[in-house]
Amino acid sequence: MSSKSGQQDRAARLAKSEQTRGRILDAARRLFNERGTAMVSTNHIAAEAGLSPGNLYYHFAGKQEIVRGLHDQYAAANAGLWETVSGGPASLAGLRAGLDRAMRLAWEYRFFERELVALLRADPRLRASYRQAYERRLGQWREFAGQLADQGIIRLPPSAAAADDLMTAIWLIGASWLPFLEITGDPQDAAQVARGADVVLAVLGPYLARPDGTGETGREGAGREQS
Repeated sequence: MSSKSGQQDRAARLAKSEQTRGRILDAARRLFNERGTAMVSTNHIAAEAGLSPGNLYYHFAGKQEIVRGLHDQYAAANAGLWETVSGGPASLAGLRAGLDRAMRLAWEYRFFERELVALLRADPRLRASYRQAYERRLGQWREFAGQLADQGIIRLPPSAAAADDLMTAIWLIGASWLPFLEITGDPQDAAQVARGADVVLAVLGPYLARPDGTGETGREGAGREQS
């Protein structure tokens, strides 16, 4: 076998392995979202993915490693969220787009949002990974908010401490929206999750102003700029 053929075979095997890992993660995410992690076993995941348990264990040592893999997916999807919307000048439309995308991702990985505290307590490695992702995402959001402030689109509180408190409040809303829906008994569907963006904009309302100098604030101005 030539060196080139060997490289092609290795590449094909690697691609097949990645596809199988993706099937396992997709199956686990569906089941975790539907039933919760505690009610789902690796056998359930293997069956959902159309694999034997042995094949699953070839790719993942156990359910905890699958949860870590899903968190890596979730963190990667969120990693460039505010970088993507801030590719051009920051705007209210970009703010809304970023919030909407964040809520869609929360819906896709809703098991993690619901079980966050328990999952992090059970796995120190996962907790460390989450902390890194949290700090990165919060830093990106602060940078985007700073761009909005520089353009006069948002008026941040005058003190650094108050501005930081506002950023923290916004983060808490995003991170707690799904657990709030579960506690209050509201249906946890995509439309309900999307309302989290509206709540964030309601909190930001007193600090928002249209860039044309009209002084309009809140969600109404953001919605008109987006349309």
